[in-house]
Amino acid sequence: MAPQPRLLWAVAIGAALIALSIASPVLVLLAVLYHAGLVLILARDLALLPGRKGYRVRRLMPEPFSLGEREEVRIVIENAAAAGLHVRIADHAPDDLRPQPREVEGMFDHNGRVELAYNTSSPRRGAYRFGAVDLQVWRRDGWWRRQLRLQLQREVAVFPNVVAIKRIQLTLRRGLRAMSGLRRAKPPGASTAFAGLRDYVRGDDIRRVSWTATARRDHPVVVEVEAERGQQVMIAIDCGRLMTAPAGDLDKLDHAVNAALMLAWVAQAFGDRVGLMTFDDRVTNFIKPERGPAQLRRITEALYAIRPEYVEPDFGHALTHLALRVGRRSMIVILTDLQDPEASKELVAHALRLAARHLVLVVAMSDPAVLSARHAPITTSSRAYEWAAAEEFMASRRESFELLRRGGVLGLDVVAGNLSPALVERYLELKERALL
Repeated sequence: MAPQPRLLWAVAIGAALIALSIASPVLVLLAVLYHAGLVLILARDLALLPGRKGYRVRRLMPEPFSLGEREEVRIVIENAAAAGLHVRIADHAPDDLRPQPREVEGMFDHNGRVELAYNTSSPRRGAYRFGAVDLQVWRRDGWWRRQLRLQLQREVAVFPNVVAIKRIQLTLRRGLRAMSGLRRAKPPGASTAFAGLRDYVRGDDIRRVSWTATARRDHPVVVEVEAERGQQVMIAIDCGRLMTAPAGDLDKLDHAVNAALMLAWVAQAFGDRVGLMTFDDRVTNFIKPERGPAQLRRITEALYAIRPEYVEPDFGHALTHLALRVGRRSMIVILTDLQDPEASKELVAHALRLAARHLVLVVAMSDPAVLSARHAPITTSSRAYEWAAAEEFMASRRESFELLRRGGVLGLDVVAGNLSPALVERYLELKERALL
């Protein structure tokens, strides 16, 4: 139990009466009557607050949580005896999920039910444990607050960003790509095939209008196309030292994990086979290209389990292993961190060798802090040094990408937070251009 502020005032008044009764015996009777009445009032108020029995609590939350997403957790508490009472809850959520706010207040409705919510943000993949739910209940004009702990232990998992997958499902309907940074599909080329007819919607390319179907139906009809199916996409993720660097709210490896899952889902939606390889100074996982829901589950589980190692990646071993295991021409997406030509010479050499047979795309993430240092105004001598360091670093990256481009390897350098949509856009562009 915890006292309300009014109870503290009442106790203070009672103490004053006891002190005054020493000087005037007449006040002794008044002090006794005051305290007797206060005890009765407190006992009655305590009886009106329900005990532990009768409470039912549930926790409604995403299953699983998505890496990097802001998500809501809702606590539902029911007890008919608590109808009309005020309540404050504190959920024992893992600190690593960054729950905000930590305490939430509300009021039981006339049926004795209250539903309160708080937000979480998941910066790390892995398993987490929710504990009990603490609550305080009190009457608006009451004297006591009853404090209870309701056990509600639960194990949860933070997976790669599955929420983004649900969002992109809507954007790919009818050939539309409405994600930030994506553009509308081009007219069909060599890598597209007839998929059917549908009614014209605002924004469709006029070159896709089927005039014969339009004449038959007496309203505009367009030809719907789809990308050629049955190709292969192999995603290789560097799990070495440089991928542990922070880039915004997540580290670079977690940005790569989210982008890999997004690309795998989109490629499956377009009928392509998708595979996955992870490596550091050795190949840690290899999933051969396949299609279907079971393959997506395998890839999601593998991405969930990825952990970085503070070692230098062995690109020679990894890309040689990939070349031996994947014989058919495929799109090879290498998610890594690119530095100056000297530091990246092993990656460049083996990527060029791999490009003789496959379509190779090297993807690197720019650190938002480095970009900020380059673009911020130069107002002091220390800022000038920061700008020079940032410019030199970015210039060396551009030189490495230029070496790749000259050898026929594609490159993508994008701010870490925009990696997923940018990578999906590049994949769709390459399919439309029939490069895959």
